[in-house]
Order: sequence, then C-alpha cells, then structure tokens
Amino acid sequence: MKFLEETSSTSERFRPYMLVLLMAALVLTWILRMNFWGQPFEMDEGAYGYMGWGMLNGLVPYKDMYDQKPPGIFVLNSLVFLLFEPTALNLKIFASIYSLGTVLAVFMVTRKLAGREEGCLAALLYGIFSCGPHIQGGGVNSEIFMVLPYTLAAHSLLKLLASGSRKNYLYFGLWTSLACTLKQVALVNFLWLASYLVVRIWHRRQWETVSRVVADGFLVVTGAVIPWLPFLLYFYWKDALVDFYFWQVSFNLHYIATGHQGMGYFYIFLAQMKSVLSENGFLWLTALAGIGLRWPIIRRKVETSQQETESWQRTAWILMAIWPIFSFIGIALGGRFFPHYFIQLIPSLAVLGGVGLMDLIRKVRSRGMYFLRRPAGVGVAVIFALAFLSFVKADARYYLTYNGMQISSRQYNTPLFSVTRYIGKYLRERTEASDFIYVWGANPEINFYALRKSPNPYLMHSIMLYNLPWDPHKEVLESLHRSPPKYIIAMWKISFFPALQDYVRENYRTETTDDLELLKNLMEFEIYRREEG
Repeated sequence: MKFLEETSSTSERFRPYMLVLLMAALVLTWILRMNFWGQPFEMDEGAYGYMGWGMLNGLVPYKDMYDQKPPGIFVLNSLVFLLFEPTALNLKIFASIYSLGTVLAVFMVTRKLAGREEGCLAALLYGIFSCGPHIQGGGVNSEIFMVLPYTLAAHSLLKLLASGSRKNYLYFGLWTSLACTLKQVALVNFLWLASYLVVRIWHRRQWETVSRVVADGFLVVTGAVIPWLPFLLYFYWKDALVDFYFWQVSFNLHYIATGHQGMGYFYIFLAQMKSVLSENGFLWLTALAGIGLRWPIIRRKVETSQQETESWQRTAWILMAIWPIFSFIGIALGGRFFPHYFIQLIPSLAVLGGVGLMDLIRKVRSRGMYFLRRPAGVGVAVIFALAFLSFVKADARYYLTYNGMQISSRQYNTPLFSVTRYIGKYLRERTEASDFIYVWGANPEINFYALRKSPNPYLMHSIMLYNLPWDPHKEVLESLHRSPPKYIIAMWKISFFPALQDYVRENYRTETTDDLELLKNLMEFEIYRREEG
C-alpha cells in the first residue's frame, strides 16, 4: 500500500524531463515510420487508396466499387487526396502524422489512469511497438486510423468515471462509432462499456440504477448514431443505400461465418501469435507487470461512499485490465488473423505497459541493487531482457538493413506488391486519363498506381468466390463490353475464367517488353493490350 501511495503522489508532480520524454516518443514514432514510406501498397491498402481516389472522380463505394470495409477509411483517403496528389507516399506521410495523434491519445489515457510519468512511457511504448513490421504497423491499413478514436473512447470512459459527468457517455459513443466507420471491429468498445453497465446494475439491483443505466445507454446510442448520419445521407443521395446495407451487413455476416468454419483459423492464430510475440513480447510483459503491480488497487474493496477517488480508480483499473481482452475479441471477430489486426491491441497494452514499466523503475530505484539480488528480481530482469533482445532481433534488420521492397517481400513472403507497383506505373505511362484498366485478380493497387478506373466494381475478385445473390461473372463480362479497357492484367490465371479468356483472345494481344519479361521471373502474370480498330 505504501508503494501505491508513493507512485500516486510522485506521478502527478510535473518534471521537465517528462516533456522531453513525450517529445522523444513523438520524434521516434516519426523516424521509425519513415522507413516504411518506400514500401509498396498491399492489396487492402491499394483498395482504400483507389476507392478514395475514385470518390473524387465520381465513383460511389459499394455501387461502383465493391468492398466490405466501412466507408470512413475511403472518405479519409479522399480528404488526403483532395489536399495532396494521390500517391502512396502522401498517404504514408499522412498516416505518420495521424499516428502522432494516437501517441498523444495513449499518453492522455495513461495520465488519467496513473499519472504523467506513466503516460510518457506508455506513449513511448506505443510509438515503438505500433509500427512494428511483423504487425505491418508501418502501412496504411484501416487499423492504423481506427485506433485513434478507439483510444479516445477509452479516455472518455476514464473521464466519466473520474468526474461522473454523463456527457462522456455521449463522447464514448461518438468516438467508438467513429472508429467503427474506419473498421467495424471497434464495436467491441461497446461490449466493453456494456460489461461495466451490467455490473453496475448487478451490484445495486435497484430500479433507480436500472433507469439511470438505460438513460446512460441512450446517450451512448445517440453519440454512436452521429458519425453514421452523413454516410446514410450520402448513400441515399447517391441511390446506393441498399448497396451500402448489403456490403456492410449482409456480406459481412457471411464473411464472418465462413471465417469461423473449421479449425484452420486456430492454427493460423498460433502461427501469427508466434510472430507477434517475437516482436511485441516485451510490451506484453510490461502490460502484465502493470496489472500485477497495481493488483492491490484492483482487488481492494471500497467500504464507504466517501472514498470516491479510490472507488473510481479501482473501477478504472478493472476496466483497463480487461480492455485488452475485448480488443482481442475484435481481432478474432472475423475468424481470420492477419498481422495488421493485432494493431488493435497495442493501445491497451501500451497503457498498461507504461504503468508497469514505471512501477518497475520505481521499485528498482527505491530498493536499489537489493531488488536485483533477490531471485524474483533476477528472474524478472532476465525475462524482460530476453523479450527485449527478441524484439531487437525480430525488427532491427527491417529498420537498419532492408529497403521498402525488401520489407514488403519479407512481410508477405512474396515480391508480388513490388511487381504490381511497377505494373501500375507502367500502365499509367501508356494510357490516357479516360482509359479503363481491368485487373483480373485481387490487386486494386494496380488501378491506384495507374490512377485509371476499372470498368467494373470488382476490385478484388476473391469476392466472386462467395455466394452472391447475382452472377458476378456475367456482371464482369457485361462491363467489359460496355466499357472496353485498354489493358487487361491477369494476375490470376485467365483460364480460371473461360469467358474472359475468350473475350481476351478475340480483342487483345499480349504485351511484351524486356522489363515485363524480367518481372515475370519474379511473379507470374500477363498484360493484354486491346487491338486497335
């Protein structure tokens, strides 16, 4: 108990080095992300970039461009391209600036929970581990943008507990819903808050408590509705409300169901966890230390209503301790475990980790070398040292040795995305702005690099493998006859689509250059150019 009293008092005193540490977290985050600016887009990033550019050129998501992701990420990219040239580099730079906001949000949450010193360390941990190459944190996937409002929602919850101001329920709903417009899995924040409201009812078991919780829930729902209203009005205006509902609700329910079929996803999860822990094991350990060293606060029972400060801190610590659990539910929601999904965990682990690391520092500082002479202290030091060495071994080469193309090849075990970047630029040089380019495969980044429209809405033809309520092959062929593309790029074997193969034979010839032939040594593909006349 004495240790907890010491930490709570010292953490609130302002010291100049805290500002230096916070600035170091921001600068280090920027420097680490710069190394990924030259990395080519992968398929999802290419889809977001193309759809953002497409919206500025009259295309409507879910109607002219099919994707099951929420519309916020497309709008965000559109805003970037409205101000700056639509390039991958500009989007990477914007993501780096945006991520600095998340660093500050992690600081704010941790400061509210424990203090300024802990907040500075949490910000530093987030800055380092959020852009790790093994979780693809240096890219521009939707999780990179989702975690800022996702974390600000946690800050609103802590402010609610500390002040009792019910307007923070509205803010919690607004921030979480805004995060959902960027990636649907942020909805687990609502489940997180619901667990708190249910426990409130269970402990009090009074009608007054129930009615108050219902009123609080209404504020959350009100805040949650606000971010979606502009999207609903936009799709209604564009006569695409039914399309929006299909791709956001109907298709995603089917997508989740197929993701959980069988047990293959469990083995994928184990493989991904091995990679994630090799990079983020140190962060996980600091988070566990934060929970363990603050456990007396969590387990302490508040006997009197006068101990309001102690009461809100205990509730806050319980909620923050289980926040990673709900974040992990978000990762597992779709039944798939792509590396960038784990970015959702980093804010909650960084908050707890900042506290744990600061508490460990204080223990060593207050007890001196005596702490390290004890078997438990030695064991803790060894475990943390091994975890840190594992992190250095896993990530150092990505920051010190590899260039952007090498990073991509090692992250995805294929040179595919370096090849598609070249193909996109190759096509842009040989087409006019009004020309169409059709990509048979799952590589919309080609259309983005070329800045040329696709004649049909299928950006990723893996969607055609699902049970759609219409014939996608017929839709593709009709679009090709209606808007014949100047080039057709077959990233998949064209024989998989016999009708497309016949169409190409009748109207196109194979494009061959020395550079393309060299690329085909890395990746199998074909480029077909439409016959003139």
